[in-house]
Amino acid sequence: MKQTSFGIALSLIKFYLSLAVTLSAVTGYFLSGNKAGIDLLIVAAGVFFLASGSAVLNQYTERSTDALMERTRNRPVASGLVLPRTAIVFVLGLFLTGAALLWLSGLRSLLLGIITVIMYNVVYTGLKRKSALAVVPGALVGALPPLIGYFGSGILSLNHDIIVFSVFMFLWQLPHCWLILVKYEKEYHKACFPTLYSIMSERALLILTFTWVLLSSGFLIIAGIASFEGLIRYLLAGFNVLFIWLFYRILFITKRTTAAFILINTFTLLLMIFLIAFSLCK
Repeated sequence: MKQTSFGIALSLIKFYLSLAVTLSAVTGYFLSGNKAGIDLLIVAAGVFFLASGSAVLNQYTERSTDALMERTRNRPVASGLVLPRTAIVFVLGLFLTGAALLWLSGLRSLLLGIITVIMYNVVYTGLKRKSALAVVPGALVGALPPLIGYFGSGILSLNHDIIVFSVFMFLWQLPHCWLILVKYEKEYHKACFPTLYSIMSERALLILTFTWVLLSSGFLIIAGIASFEGLIRYLLAGFNVLFIWLFYRILFITKRTTAAFILINTFTLLLMIFLIAFSLCK
């Protein structure tokens, strides 16, 4: 099916991923304790434009390896739907717009936005072809947008809630990447990316993934009990326990890696909605 120009643009900026990054920044904003105002719209738009620019730059940088993998060969730049020089124009426009908006949100938000772009498009992307441990600086990228949103609210000192959420977002990126690796290991090998398969079997990687998720979820439960009061803390704990049970069944009993990947991302989405709702009800 031939893609429309609008559809190509959405694919180019990885719309749903950029939207998820923006939602994590919005969650960080509300964890500051501030109510929604024009500053929320500004910081959210700034993060969305920077995330979109990072997505386009990533496709430009990795267009040759994207073309080798079934999962990524239809991306706009890799497939030739968007010329490399056109992608660069998009990158510049998106980055400049995002940076201008974050500058309006404050110097801290702008600096964190710039650091996020460098961490993703320079450090992480550069290390991917050299080390399987590139996922660690890649995971750090997931911890920064909540801080951008938090400081965009005008608060200058960190509180317990934003620290917990940012740490959790860092921890949660790793199993996300490992599940993608389990599903597309042959494609990563074809594109000559180093992976954990060089030192462990698929079974060992699945056990590592579940153990990491279990410990990360346990961290969230303990931190939630320390942070929240009343029924909310028990709802959060129950939500985590239910997730772990479902994740275990899907990963080891029904053995559906794709479903496990969807579940872990759904959990993240519901957690952010939960935290925003809780902050609004305070």
